Amino acid sequence: MKPSEEQKAEILSHVRYEIAQCFVIPRHDQNDGHIRESVYLAMLIHARNLLNFFESAKRKDDDVLCSDFGFPTRSVEIDPKERKRFNKDMVHLTYSRLRHTPDSKPWPVLAILQPLVVRAVEFMTHVVSHPPVGADTLELKEWNQLVQILSGKGT
Repeated sequence: MKPSEEQKAEILSHVRYEIAQCFVIPRHDQNDGHIRESVYLAMLIHARNLLNFFESAKRKDDDVLCSDFGFPTRSVEIDPKERKRFNKDMVHLTYSRLRHTPDSKPWPVLAILQPLVVRAVEFMTHVVSHPPVGADTLELKEWNQLVQILSGKGT
């Protein structure tokens, strides 16, 4: 299925939602391990969606891909060890989890999200500069604000 220009314009808010949910950390009680784990797990689930969005060259069913917007598909530079953990430990209950020690058990959130935010900012800058035909101007303002925040230029 090749998306229409109208579909690409309409899906922008959903793509922005994935990016914002991945990188904008909500206020929470850092001392509550369950809350902290929930926040990081939610961020990492959105990160998985974004990795597929940025790295998939072939569409599965009706997946949204970065290439739909004229942005090149390429791998996000995540350490292979962390990528394996990200793919295997997050949503699979496996015996390979036994390899972790108390020091290695915490999620390597920064190791996963730092390279991904670079790719997301590149993509967002591309969309703001080359929006789909018919893109809502208010939505594009939201994109511009988020790219400013994620690139460290906004508040």
